[in-house]
Order: sequence, then structure tokens, then C-alpha cells
Amino acid sequence: MSPAKNEPKRIDYPKRWFLLMAVVIEAIVAWLFYAVTTSPEGLWRMVWLVVAPAVGVLAFLFLVPPLFTHHLAGEKSLRLKMGLLLDSTVPYAWIKDVKETSVSRGGLRIGIGVRYFPITKVLFVTSSFSNLAKVTFHGEHNMGRVLKRPVTEIVLSVSYMPALTEAIRSRVLIPEGG
Repeated sequence: MSPAKNEPKRIDYPKRWFLLMAVVIEAIVAWLFYAVTTSPEGLWRMVWLVVAPAVGVLAFLFLVPPLFTHHLAGEKSLRLKMGLLLDSTVPYAWIKDVKETSVSRGGLRIGIGVRYFPITKVLFVTSSFSNLAKVTFHGEHNMGRVLKRPVTEIVLSVSYMPALTEAIRSRVLIPEGG
């Protein structure tokens, strides 16, 4: 008898901050672009005619794609995807434990998005400061696209914590108590 196949599970993360930042920044850029096009000729007008669209395009590229992506708990690995900010695969063989965590201080220092702390070797993949999960590795593993950084833990925000913990625990065979 063959073992049951684990179907991939979609792991959503909160997207309200990406939506709010995209709307606010794009509104500011649109207002600046309008203000610049109606202002008299001058050096600052030319600077803002170049800067406003560039900022608008960059903000769009980094804030809108995360609205359409999600993490995926596949059969052999956990796929972490957050727009253009992160696209990484974590094999279940690396994972030692997964549990709920919180950030009591320093939420503003961590921020929204992807942030790496080299001293603690923790990768933060956050879109909110609640429903945070800490995925601990057996050892140090290099992660990243261009700059491969040593990571021992990943802290990520998810919309529904039991979906992530159950998916990882069933694939890694971690006991329920931790």
C-alpha cells in the first residue's frame, strides 16, 4: 500500500498593509505628478517629472505583486513567496520545529516585507505583527536570490496559523506538543 500523498496547501498572509501602502504612495505620487505638470517651468519641475514616475513604478512593483501571491506547503518543501520581495523554497528536511511567536518590541524595526538580521540569523517575512509563526531549522542554511545569507529561523506572518502548523507538522512529523 502506498503512503497517502500530501496535497499542496495554500498558506495566505495578511495583505492589508501592502494594499494601504500601495494606495497611499500611489496617491501621493499621482498628486506630485499632477502638481509638477501644472507648475511653471524650472529645474525642480524637471526633477519631479523624472522622480515621480520612477517612485510610482518602484512602489507599484514592490507593493502590488504581494497582493496576488501566497505561500505554499507542497509535498517536499515549503514555498515562501511574497511578490517580488521573496521567492524561496525551504525543504522539510531543514525544518526542526514550527510554533506561534510574537514580536513584543521592535515591530517598526522589523517592518513589513522581507528583512534579514545577520546577528541572530533570522529572516523575517512579515506583512503584519500578529499571527506570526517561527520556523526553526536544524542548522544554518543559505537562503536568498542574489545574496545567499545564512538563516537558522524564519519568522513569517500568516492569515490562519493552524493551516501552516498542521501542514508542516504532518510533513515533518513533529509531535503536536513541539
